[in-house]
Amino acid sequence: MQVWRRRLRGVLILCTIVPSMGTRPQERESTSGLFGKTRRAVLALLFAHPDEGFYLRELARLAGVATGAAQREVRRLAEAGIVQRRVRGNNIYYQANRGSPVFGELQGLVLKTCGAADVLRASLAPLASRIRFAAIYGSVARGAVRASSDIDVIAVGDVSLAELVSALAPAQQALQREINPTIYPTAEFRAKLAARQHFLTSLVGTPLIFLWGDEHELARLAPSRLARRAHQQPRRDLRSARRG
Repeated sequence: MQVWRRRLRGVLILCTIVPSMGTRPQERESTSGLFGKTRRAVLALLFAHPDEGFYLRELARLAGVATGAAQREVRRLAEAGIVQRRVRGNNIYYQANRGSPVFGELQGLVLKTCGAADVLRASLAPLASRIRFAAIYGSVARGAVRASSDIDVIAVGDVSLAELVSALAPAQQALQREINPTIYPTAEFRAKLAARQHFLTSLVGTPLIFLWGDEHELARLAPSRLARRAHQQPRRDLRSARRG
């Protein structure tokens, strides 16, 4: 009887948050299944780091959403019992509520519906201040994903490969796909692009899903000739380019 009561309570909690998703025009854009853009980003961050608390401005910055929109979302989620609200000193911190009867189900749902990019972006958030640029490339970025496809990630910044692998470990477990990260210090990335290293010059002209930074940041890192040709180069499999 207690089990059924807990499950019923979980269903009711989900019902309180799902109908309100996307009720505002700005939240209806770029939806992915059940979740609107702002809620998707907030949930991806909180459930990718369920044991960490974030104060509001930090949460908004790492999730890449406006502070006001983030505040509305965490208030609704806290009222539904999905998120915990804790006061520490002068700051209020928000964290995924492991005590929620639907924590496990909702975490799985969030990680599946938010997609690889949001989950990876949330995993990289703690390293954000040291990353200039990060993106998914290869088959996932081209939209040619198979059951056996890995997720190829490239990053540029002041981060070690060990730190990058550690940060992406929760995402790899959540997505149930192997993640292959490559990291370049900024100076090395620029030097190899200037020397027209095959892998990186091919990368500039292929489809990318930006996790941190955007095409403008990539253009700032690339030599001017490559930046101009970034969208003119043939699209090819970067795995063969890397092996070459």
